[in-house]
Amino acid sequence: MDKKISVWLNDNNANEAAVRRKSRMPLAAFVLVAPLLAALALLTSVTIAVAASNEETGDSTFKSTCAMCHGPDGSGNTPVGMSMRIPDLHSTQVQSQSDTQLAEAIGNGKNSMPPFKGSLSPAQIHDLVVHLRQLSEKK
Repeated sequence: MDKKISVWLNDNNANEAAVRRKSRMPLAAFVLVAPLLAALALLTSVTIAVAASNEETGDSTFKSTCAMCHGPDGSGNTPVGMSMRIPDLHSTQVQSQSDTQLAEAIGNGKNSMPPFKGSLSPAQIHDLVVHLRQLSEKK
């Protein structure tokens, strides 16, 4: 059983000095913790900005490179998609593949799909894989 005992002196200057000593600890903790919290907030905002940028880039690349065959929603319901029997990108057949498998299919081509590693950067291919994962969430 801990008990706190406070003793106040009759001297106001001594009392003020004791209060100042007690209040320095929270200030010291704040000085140490505040930069850490600021760094964490900055890191979080950068991560969110990069994720949003990847999403926009993947969407833009998909619309310009993939949508003519796969359709704007990835369903494959386009004249080219239906004639070539392109699978729905929302399907388990596509979504069950690993990110590496999807990136290889985009880069190297697969079945009737041409390779895109000559026209898309590795970062763009990665952004497309991220976009494909997001398509499955939107269905």
